[in-house]
Amino acid sequence: MNYKKLKLTSLLMTSLVLSSHTLAETNKPKLKGDRPGHVMKDVIPKSEVPPAPILTVEQALKSFQVQDGFTLENVVSEPNIFSPVTMVFDANGRMWVCEMTRFMPDVYGNGENVPEGNIAVLEDTDGDGKVDKRTVFLDDIILPRTITLVKGGILYADSEQLYFAEVIEQNGQLKAGIRAVVDPTYAKGGNLEHKTNTMLYGMDNWYYNAKSDKKYQTLPLDSSIPQGAAEIYRNKYWKLVRAKTDYRGQWGLTMDDYGRLYSNGNSSPARGEYLMPGSLLKNPKFWPKMQSHPIGNFFIYSSRMNTGVNRGYMDGLLETEGPNRGKLKAFTAASGSLIYRGDNFPEQFYGMALTPEPAGNLISARYIKEKNGKLSGKEIYPKSEILTSTDERFRPVNLYTAPDGTLYIIDMYHGIIQHKEFLTTYLAEQIKSRDLDKHNNTMGRIYRLRWKDKPAGKQPKLADLTAKQLVPYLAHSNGWWRDTARRLIIEKDSKEVANSITKLIADSKDPIVQINALWTLHGLDKVSWQIIEPLLIKAKPKAQVAAILVSERLPKKDHDKFADYLLKLADADYDVAIQVALMSGAIESPKAMQAAINVLNKHIKAPAIREAFISGAGNKYPELFALLGEHSDAKLMYMINNLGKKPAEATNREQLSEQGKSLYDLGKNLYMGRAACFGCHGQDGDGIDGMGPTFWGSQWVIEAPEKLAKVLLHGLSGPIKVKKRARVWQTNMVMPGLANNPSISDEDLAAISTYIRNAWGNTADSTSHVSPELIKKVRAETKDRQSPYTQEDF
Repeated sequence: MNYKKLKLTSLLMTSLVLSSHTLAETNKPKLKGDRPGHVMKDVIPKSEVPPAPILTVEQALKSFQVQDGFTLENVVSEPNIFSPVTMVFDANGRMWVCEMTRFMPDVYGNGENVPEGNIAVLEDTDGDGKVDKRTVFLDDIILPRTITLVKGGILYADSEQLYFAEVIEQNGQLKAGIRAVVDPTYAKGGNLEHKTNTMLYGMDNWYYNAKSDKKYQTLPLDSSIPQGAAEIYRNKYWKLVRAKTDYRGQWGLTMDDYGRLYSNGNSSPARGEYLMPGSLLKNPKFWPKMQSHPIGNFFIYSSRMNTGVNRGYMDGLLETEGPNRGKLKAFTAASGSLIYRGDNFPEQFYGMALTPEPAGNLISARYIKEKNGKLSGKEIYPKSEILTSTDERFRPVNLYTAPDGTLYIIDMYHGIIQHKEFLTTYLAEQIKSRDLDKHNNTMGRIYRLRWKDKPAGKQPKLADLTAKQLVPYLAHSNGWWRDTARRLIIEKDSKEVANSITKLIADSKDPIVQINALWTLHGLDKVSWQIIEPLLIKAKPKAQVAAILVSERLPKKDHDKFADYLLKLADADYDVAIQVALMSGAIESPKAMQAAINVLNKHIKAPAIREAFISGAGNKYPELFALLGEHSDAKLMYMINNLGKKPAEATNREQLSEQGKSLYDLGKNLYMGRAACFGCHGQDGDGIDGMGPTFWGSQWVIEAPEKLAKVLLHGLSGPIKVKKRARVWQTNMVMPGLANNPSISDEDLAAISTYIRNAWGNTADSTSHVSPELIKKVRAETKDRQSPYTQEDF
């Protein structure tokens, strides 16, 4: 695609958008977040709410409360940074930062789509721990939201597409070379708060995203393409392939030392996956969802009043009495979480989960606990937080383990964080009462949280090292160094260092070192039986798990020997045994299938064992099921007998009337587009943990159309129980009603209803449909409704 032509088109579109926004401001449109019947009262009188002036960095530092032992330092502030939202460290420790310099300049979002977003490179050239050099690498992006490093340049995204930009560095100067669109569908659909972001380089050497079911990988030009992936772009450095993965998260993504991913919804802190990504997607006829587990509860403990949240007028959102009067009770805008893997904090903090809450002006910290297939969390500071601020403009949106071992905090320092698509009149008045709509997009900060008694570590100089020189860094105490060394070695495709990496694994007793080194060999396609066998015999369980996982790359001549060990390990504890079950289809030996059956019989009641057994069979599932025969577990047999029947593709459309078909088609487009239902309920309608529940067989969808109409009009507040799963969907999110959205008509609501009642195996309407007249009738009957419905209302 011609980038200059693309930019010219964007500028033309921008002029049209600006004209429409100017007209909109003149007419003072009603805000889209307003809902009919909602009484948007001030729970706390505005006169009692502390002011929110713009603070200098020195003043801002005095507004923070941090736990004993920690100290907070500023790394960079305006004029060297503006409205930062995400970043990545390069091999020499420079920060590549996405700056959303046009995000919500006012409560109407006027001028938001002007292509003036930046990618800036920030450096500390004198080693004093503060940025003293800013280089604007790109300055013409519409709301940049994603950046990552690849060989030869960067991948970055605006609110629609994923791009490659070549990085040319000469005499210390940076400039962009080739620029190209590499995936025009990267962030297609939805609104700004529900668009794909992140591009985290995972342990398995794929790039993963939040708010997405796609993953990406750069491969040498002459390499084969992994099964299930497709090439979408190539340049002189590499080819880019894309494949399906589990749909997860909303904003930001992180991983632990074992490569497991953690995401979040806006009302929930970090949510962790017990298995490696893609573990349950190996069988092409099987489509289970990877379950994620909340790391601790939803509650937060702010140090200032938080009345400036979008639905602060609703009962239960803010404390109304006592010393915490006016403070936010629970997460409502959780952002980019982090599993801390640095080497600056004391050992007890390594591996903790941290989640920023910009609406509460704080960062929350939790220990991670795991047991038999489930993750959970515990507050490190009960009824307190690791860091809070009394400055309402402190907006922590992303966290990073830095090369120096400390915690880096991106502070957007912006008065408004709620996007116009949801912003209410209540919040707009809160914003204006404290001048939070003024002087935005001209400030920003990055802070460093450091252990007071330990200086920050040295900045890296890895860019010019050879692959052999990088190998020792696979054993570094800081996870950033290990991840970066692994990426650089694999990008160099330096297979000659395989022996050095093998020696590192053999000499180390640390499972974290062994795991990172194993995945490096996996990326180089140099996994050997020489290194795998000793780990299967005597390594610690987490390293055994990694050894089993990377063994998919073993030559076929070693499969039978490997299968002998799988039979032995089938009797191991859950962590190792479930990985044995996941290998039956990848190994050319019937003993691998017998091992999977043995695991199934021993751990049948454990989480995800049935799913792992069916998924692990891959394309060989007929052979495995024949070997299994009829099993006594009814749930397992139901899953096997229904293999290939994908509810996400089942539709009742053809049974509808012509008008019903028309509404169904319109509803499908609205679901994936303007109404953005998929953002919380998933593209396949099966829900997203921590955000929105499943629609498959849900009584909320298929019982009475009047019930669904009420929910669509006025919203629904959880937790709620869904019959299909017989589970309570724990979420603090409030599904907003659409009754007062001027862009959604009665016909649109009828169309959405018709679609979700007849998609994904639902057959609620049989041969009829939900009519616009029914929506109109329910609207009139419920016009005095003042709050979202709850489960008890029905």
